[in-house]
Amino acid sequence: MKSGRIKWFNDSQNYGYIVLNDGSEVYFHCTGLSPSHGIGNLTPGMDVTFDLIETRTGPEANNIELLG
Repeated sequence: MKSGRIKWFNDSQNYGYIVLNDGSEVYFHCTGLSPSHGIGNLTPGMDVTFDLIETRTGPEANNIELLG
């Protein structure tokens, strides 16, 4: 699993970006959140862990778990 922080999240479009510990960014969609977490809980700066998957449009975070 990778780790990082929520950079921002657009709740009307249901997507956002996570900043990894190395400074790179990865896209995520709300469907990539672990089922136990709701999108209403996402705020910038939250620590997360996730799996990085390769999609036809590039890397994407999946199985995102909110920490703390």
